[in-house]
Amino acid sequence: MPKDTFYNLPEEKVKRIEKAAILEFKEYSFDASSINRIVDSSGISKGSFYQYFEDKKDLYKHIINCIVERKLDYMSDIMKNPFSYDFFTLIREMYKSGLNFARENPELLEIGNKLIADPSHMIYKEIIQENKVKSDEVFELLLQKAMERGEIRKDIDIKMISFLLTTLNISIVDYYFLITDKREYNEEMLEIIEKFLEFVQYGISPKGELK
Repeated sequence: MPKDTFYNLPEEKVKRIEKAAILEFKEYSFDASSINRIVDSSGISKGSFYQYFEDKKDLYKHIINCIVERKLDYMSDIMKNPFSYDFFTLIREMYKSGLNFARENPELLEIGNKLIADPSHMIYKEIIQENKVKSDEVFELLLQKAMERGEIRKDIDIKMISFLLTTLNISIVDYYFLITDKREYNEEMLEIIEKFLEFVQYGISPKGELK
């Protein structure tokens, strides 16, 4: 994460550096991106850069965290009151909020697309693992509340299901990009997500035979 010196900067300068980094990571993959271009674009010296960040990876992960924080602004009223709605409604709203964010922030979407384009890259593995822990914790909390309300079976292993849901959450995006050459989130992706959520809710048993 950035050093304290970065957070002590005037807000205008912070935004200028972040904007330069966003434009760089939008145009180039992590490996191809350049600290030199970022410092030139933001109007700071290379020495100053290393006063604010450990290295390029430190800045990149900061930008990814900024993207995650911005996505929170797109949460619907339902997502802001998670315990007032059933588990499956919440999950659907989570995806819809994510789609709205992606459609309205194409430059940030492109950074994400470049990240997931190479799942074997160390930066992908680090970021996914760090966010996976947070995702597991959120699913555990939501599943516990859903169990208390009788929305899901009481005999499930919440930790295991949380782990699987986070993993499937990542995989459904991979699947979408596998079956289409589009690099955008649209109604077609929403249809894929609905099929995924139907599977989560009903499994693979015939609906008429569910007990």
